[in-house]
Amino acid sequence: MSAAQAKATHPIPEGAALLKNRRFAAGILAAAVILGVPLGSARSLRHAVNRVEKQFFTGVEGRGAIADYLKDAVDAALGLVTVGAKYDAALEETGELRFDRSCLLDAMEGKNVAEYAAANALVVKSFGALKDKLWSLELSEQDAADVEYYANQFEGAQGAVSHAGYNEAVEEFTEKTYDRFPASLFAGLLGVEAPEKFE
Repeated sequence: MSAAQAKATHPIPEGAALLKNRRFAAGILAAAVILGVPLGSARSLRHAVNRVEKQFFTGVEGRGAIADYLKDAVDAALGLVTVGAKYDAALEETGELRFDRSCLLDAMEGKNVAEYAAANALVVKSFGALKDKLWSLELSEQDAADVEYYANQFEGAQGAVSHAGYNEAVEEFTEKTYDRFPASLFAGLLGVEAPEKFE
């Protein structure tokens, strides 16, 4: 049987014939490149953003991690709540700090930097309010020493947060990578958000 006869008896399926068409094949290749480049770039950018945000939990260049410093702040807040609960005049402020501390603990269950920051801001405010209230009261010698200890522990943790280098790492990445072409184009088109600062 000749090739022509075989072709007549077993015609090439329509889809297979299209693939043998050079223009069609070139179009498919072009479409794959046009779609593949942005999708691949978006995936790479998303991984890079995740690497930056991971430093919130692991630390930047050998420095401590903000997430760990916040655990110290949570411990100090619990200590101050314990002292505050002894004094009726400080019950309102104690309740506020207890609640805000629980919000920070809830935020610590997730990986959202913005939620950490918002909850920590509440704790900073209510910790300060309870500390000031306690200092306005007549405390026992032991309670006064405890307030001073927990205040130092809390302020030390918050100071370490501000020097952890995480926000600087986010700013550097955003300026040098995220906001520059082609990342800036792909990020907007494909919904890749910049890493979150802790503020």
